[in-house]
Amino acid sequence: MKTMKTTNPAVLALYPNAMGVCYAVFDSPKDLIDYGIEYVRPVSTQKSLRKVEQYLDFYNPDILLLRGISKQRAKHSKRTKKLIDLICEVAKRKGLQVHQYNRSQIQNVFSQFKANSKYQISKKITEWFPELESLELPIRKRWMSENHRTGIFDAIAISLVHFYMNE
Repeated sequence: MKTMKTTNPAVLALYPNAMGVCYAVFDSPKDLIDYGIEYVRPVSTQKSLRKVEQYLDFYNPDILLLRGISKQRAKHSKRTKKLIDLICEVAKRKGLQVHQYNRSQIQNVFSQFKANSKYQISKKITEWFPELESLELPIRKRWMSENHRTGIFDAIAISLVHFYMNE
């Protein structure tokens, strides 16, 4: 747990998905502190929210980043939308800055680095953070389900987009 504040605000990015809650913690754009996925089985909004509260207490971030879900897209589950709304409520009660970045914002930033798909974005992130090589994603065919580690790269991508857009 943090005992000393740095000059940079601590950033925690959360990416809730069907597997659980993926996370990434940064002290600066080049300083990835921690990352991972907390599997939640059976799937439960309340269990996921308890995990999020544990992350918030443990990492004590200044800024919380979340995936943004547009209201027009019916693809996302109602449970995920509800969970994100609940996470925002908890974070605001704790006095945290909360920012959300949607898929198009992520693609706009990463397209400048010639990375458009989730796979290409994960390759670019691995290039910037070689410690992630062991998590490298396989190329996904249309008929394949998304790899369970994809959410970790999504959380990291949200963080990098935040830093890029707020320089």
